[in-house]
Amino acid sequence: MYKVVLADDETIALEGLRTLTDWEELGFEVCGSCENGEEALDAIIRSSPDLVITDIRMPEIDGLELIRRVRSLDMEQPIFIVLSGYGEFEYARTAIRYGVRHYLLKPVVDAEWDKVLTDITDELELRLKQTMQQSMLASQLLPLAIARMLEGHWAEPEEEAAEQMDRLDEAATGWTYVHVEGQSSNVTDLCRELAGPAGALFIDLPGDQAGLVVESPETAAGLADQLYAGLTRSGVKGSVSIGPSVRSLRELPVSYREAAGAAARHYFYSDGSGPVNSASEAEGQVNYTLPSAELIEELFSAVERLHEQKVVEKLGELFSVFKENRTDPGIVQMTGMDIMLRSMELLKEFGGTDDQWIGTLDFFRTEPKSLEALQVTLETALGTSMNYIRQHKERNSEHPLIRVECFLRDHYSEHLTVKEIAEHFYINPVYLGQAFIKKHGISILEYIHNLRIEAAKKRLIDTHDTVRSIVESVGYVHYHHFLREFEKRTALKPVAFRAQAQAQAQGG
Repeated sequence: MYKVVLADDETIALEGLRTLTDWEELGFEVCGSCENGEEALDAIIRSSPDLVITDIRMPEIDGLELIRRVRSLDMEQPIFIVLSGYGEFEYARTAIRYGVRHYLLKPVVDAEWDKVLTDITDELELRLKQTMQQSMLASQLLPLAIARMLEGHWAEPEEEAAEQMDRLDEAATGWTYVHVEGQSSNVTDLCRELAGPAGALFIDLPGDQAGLVVESPETAAGLADQLYAGLTRSGVKGSVSIGPSVRSLRELPVSYREAAGAAARHYFYSDGSGPVNSASEAEGQVNYTLPSAELIEELFSAVERLHEQKVVEKLGELFSVFKENRTDPGIVQMTGMDIMLRSMELLKEFGGTDDQWIGTLDFFRTEPKSLEALQVTLETALGTSMNYIRQHKERNSEHPLIRVECFLRDHYSEHLTVKEIAEHFYINPVYLGQAFIKKHGISILEYIHNLRIEAAKKRLIDTHDTVRSIVESVGYVHYHHFLREFEKRTALKPVAFRAQAQAQAQGG
């Protein structure tokens, strides 16, 4: 609702202003009925009206002096309607000089009065719409500019965002950045929800991170507690960290880097017991020493010899060193990637391909990583390497059934018959079928179906490929055939299986 102040030294005229119009129906609240200019000025300062209707001739402060004084105030300027019983040109000229566009002579004609109020209502609605649009534009431009600064795209934002930064910096004593990492959708929704009530700027960043910018460190600490509690309630594993206060919005990259660094170190080496303050997670608390080359060599020696227990022990020893020394997360992840690359090279020596590592390599690019999660990932990767090496050695053994099994694992996606397999290995097909069932308890065709469905399950979990493309890639010509075999082994349809696996991954 708009606000209007009425001013006239004649009581009857003032009452007429109040009753001449149904102000409430027009969307106005009368927040002052004043009999002189002094009262009107106080009412204007107190209520910041959208419209002021004033007589020219008033004691103490006349209408023109009232307008002049209001124009000098640092406030949202109201629209003025000037009323006068005098038709002197000098009054009108002075009023126009003060920006008054509505000058009416008493007695006011109803039609003219209605026309002026209609024009003013339209003007106020347009002003409100423009203000809202500017506010929305600013609310989008400023966080976007800050996000780009934090990403390091440019040092100085564009003109409109820069001007808004300057205005905010002048009114604030400083700024603090609160950094959040976790599952993208949960983090974004939580930050948006808390930003408005806290008067914070929501900063949307790429990947599984976001942030809030607030003025006071006290507000930042309270928001951090709420954010962490929200993540905990949602069952989302993540981190919340507070950067140091900076004087200007342009200095926020400093607060962001400190907060993100503290989050990374804390995420690796803590039990996740609440928000982290970058001041307590100082850079000097981490160690930048590389792990022992001898320990890495012992690890891969155990892999090549297929000593699974030794591999687990050596990997555990490596990560114990990381934890004890509080090794920098960047060094830890670099070491992890080096182990991955050496595993890939080792497999290539035994005929392996890079396709086997798609899911594991994605972990290094997209997943939030803790020391524990990284250890589990590497243990799984090394286990995969040993399994492949073992299969390679079995493939070159003398026993024909082992060679058949290796052949099936390599060619399950092709159209195979028992007769063709038997001919490939120069074995009687009847003998091959019976011997295979005796060893595995299932037929060769069932064995092939098992291999295909396991491959399909892995693709459903590790990729975003369509079900149709997966069906073709694992060797099925007809979708209904695949569906029957898949449901027989999982009791689920492929789409439901993928959704269940994703839900379990998020819950874990």
